Amino acid sequence: MQVLFVRHGETDYGVVASRGVRGWATSFAPLSHLGRLQIDVIARDYRLREAEAILCSSYARALESGALLSRALNKPLFVEYDLHEWLPQKDSLGEIDAALLRRARSDLARPGDDAPWERLDEVRDRVLRVLERYRNHHRVVVVTHAVVIQSVVGTRRPIEHAEIVEFTWDGVGALDGAALGSVPAAVEH
Repeated sequence: MQVLFVRHGETDYGVVASRGVRGWATSFAPLSHLGRLQIDVIARDYRLREAEAILCSSYARALESGALLSRALNKPLFVEYDLHEWLPQKDSLGEIDAALLRRARSDLARPGDDAPWERLDEVRDRVLRVLERYRNHHRVVVVTHAVVIQSVVGTRRPIEHAEIVEFTWDGVGALDGAALGSVPAAVEH
């Protein structure tokens, strides 16, 4: 299956910050004006036209990006919870502080079940489980987050807002030779 990963457009965190929103609730932040323009621009990319469906994370920035693409491309949109951002704190009621984020960034790819954050292999596994449900499709667009894309394609480079990253998935759970031991360059929290 051909997967066209799209990172959501630029996010307007000022909307939630001005209301004192913290932690997981910041996931309700919408796209900025620039973010909407970024998605409008990539909607013209010829590679997206052949997609059979658009899958997207349930976080507002990805959902809004997916909705804009769905409308522009006239493709069905499916919201998939497991395409959500990497979790710096698995406990939904736990606090996410700067020290925890620093530790997570440096240890994200290291194995070990005692970390409070989601590891890259866990992110990759949940995304591949989503793709498995769409394996009868030849080409899908997946609107999600930088760390999610990095975990699946095995890249260390930053993924820009509204960037398209092509990936061919053969239906196998493990990615042969993928550089999953790297620390993602873009963590949004």
